[in-house]
Parts: sequence; structure tokens; C-alpha cells
Amino acid sequence: MRLVASAVAVLFVAAPAFAQDEPATSEAGGHKAEVAADDDAEFQRVDERAPRAGTPLISNKLYPMQYRFEFTGFFDISYADKYVDHIGGHAGIGFHLFDWLAFEAFGGYLSGDETGIVENVRLDGKSAGLASSNADCANPGCEPQLPDMFQTTWFAGGNVQWSPIYGKLSAVSEYDLNFQFYGKLGGGAEGIQRLENTGGFSAPGVRPSFNYGLGVRLIPWKYVAVRAELTNYVGINPNVEEHDATDEGNCKDGYILGQGNQESCLTDFSQNSMFQIGVSFLL
Repeated sequence: MRLVASAVAVLFVAAPAFAQDEPATSEAGGHKAEVAADDDAEFQRVDERAPRAGTPLISNKLYPMQYRFEFTGFFDISYADKYVDHIGGHAGIGFHLFDWLAFEAFGGYLSGDETGIVENVRLDGKSAGLASSNADCANPGCEPQLPDMFQTTWFAGGNVQWSPIYGKLSAVSEYDLNFQFYGKLGGGAEGIQRLENTGGFSAPGVRPSFNYGLGVRLIPWKYVAVRAELTNYVGINPNVEEHDATDEGNCKDGYILGQGNQESCLTDFSQNSMFQIGVSFLL
């Protein structure tokens, strides 16, 4: 009898505790239902509004360029050379008026040399034949009558840069490499001299020039950029002295080009095509 009473007491004590656990289980089940509903909501389609007309593709640039100064050091080397090649360097100071518009002043030095074609002409060309036979020449050294023989020793000027293309390259998932493509156009002056048969150089001169080209500016950090450019420098050389007095009289500002039985007097334009790569510091 005492055992039965004890069992009944245990049942009365356990029943309320079991009853209290039932709402908790119900609430937990309700929470799970809400989470499931939220999970389903994450996959619901949301129609995005179209951007307003005129909105740029990249409205907030990581490294804006407007109102910033740029100091650059370049290494220069010529390519596509015909008679003369160059190597050297220059420095530039630029100011970005807008993200897409900049002005830059530059100056530098180049070391020039003649290509193999000119060396062969000096040994076996018409001028070399006149010199060996002690014939009359336009100058004491019987210099080759070739255009664009002047080497650039220094150059300085300025240009305007237009950057219509700005973008980002995702090198890794958490790093964006910003870049600009730009075109440039400008003018300036160049110091020039010409190698002579005697082994020395002609008297130094100056020629006006203009420049144009394309470039890319990589901006990995806020204050540092890497630039690479292809630039053409175009100028007008002094007159090429003709050995024939009649030719010289007919062409006093340029050079004679013979085509069959016809001869033309052409202006001696100089064009130096340069590959330039450098590092910039932005302020």
C-alpha cells in the first residue's frame, strides 16, 4: 500500500513538469517555421529599378584623380627605327583638372646612335664614292644625303591627356586594380645633332616638335601609379645639303627624292617612335 501511494505521488509531481515542457516545444517549432519562411524569402525574385539616364557605370572611383598632382619618372627607348635609334629617360609633372582631363609638362635626355643601314651607306654609298675619288661635295665630309639623320639629345614640352576609359581589373577576389586608358597631344622642342664622317657631331641645333600617343595608367595604390606609353615625336629637320649644285639650288629647304626620271623636293620630317614606361607618385 505504501508503494502504491509513493507511485501516485511521483505521477502528480511529474505531470506539471511535462505540461510545462509542451509550450516550449511548440514555440521552438514555430521559430523553426519562421526561419524556414525567411529562408524561402531569400530566394524570392526582386525586380531592380533601372538606373537613371546619365548615370555612369562606375560612379564612385576607388582612387579619384581630380585636383591631384602627378610626378613621374620614365625610361624611354625607341622602336621602328630606320636611320637613328634612341635610349634615355625623362620626367613629367602633371595636374589632373578632372578625372578625365590632365595637363603635363615634361623634359628629358636621349642618347642616339645610327642603325646598320646608315653604316653601310657611309661605307658603300654614293657619298662615300665621291669622298674616295676626291670629288666636290656639299660639305667637307661628303655626308650621306639621307633624311631624318639628326639625333635628339634633349627634349621638353607639354601635352594634354584625355582619359575616356576608367575601369578595374579583379586580380583576386578581394583586390581591384584600377586603370585608365588615355590619349595625349602636345608640343615642344628638341635639341638635335648629326653624326659626321669625321667621327664628330655637327653643331647642335633646336627643332620644334609636336607629340601624340596612347597610354595606360595602372593605379594599384592611392599614391602610386605605373604608366606605359607609346609616343611619337614629330619635327622638321634642317636642310639636307645636296652634293649637286643644281639640286641644292632647286631644293634649299629639304631633300631631293629621285623617282625614275623625276626628282621631288620634300621636307625632312623627323619622327621618333618611343616606348616609355615609368612610375608616378600622386599627391
